Amino acid sequence: MKKLCLLLPFLLSAFASFGQVQTWALGFEVGEPIGVSLRKYGDRNALDVSVGTYLGMFKQKDNYKVSNDDLGGLGVMVNVTYLWYAPMFNERMIAYIGPGVQVNSRRYYPDRNVRSVYTTNISTGPSATAGLEFFFGQRPASFFIEGGGYLEFIPKFFYFNPNLSIGLRHNF
Repeated sequence: MKKLCLLLPFLLSAFASFGQVQTWALGFEVGEPIGVSLRKYGDRNALDVSVGTYLGMFKQKDNYKVSNDDLGGLGVMVNVTYLWYAPMFNERMIAYIGPGVQVNSRRYYPDRNVRSVYTTNISTGPSATAGLEFFFGQRPASFFIEGGGYLEFIPKFFYFNPNLSIGLRHNF
């Protein structure tokens, strides 16, 4: 009987949590950058973590560092952004904006035929994001469009890379 009395509040809280509003989202974005994002929604704020790569859509290959590689020094990026959002149109759409920080890892090949000789560069700096997210009717999915930028501080001071992407999220 004691076990049942101790277990009952736990079970009731577990079932109650299934009825709460969906607060997590997992998505895929294409554009600049291309990647996946995980978002945790709060009351009027959210934390977004994105992992992906840049395609070089808004910059030429030689703008950052000389690389004879076909990809022009593209690599992996991780971006963490704190967002504030405002619901609109009966919460069918939200507008959001926020600051963040980004870390990149790029590999440069001086000679495209020699893959064993390369330079690896780790860079970091602040970022900013603004966007709109549209929620579909009875489905746990949303469509978003967002833009912003990344301002590198280390190693190339004030190197700016604009961002613009669209994507889909599954909310759970």
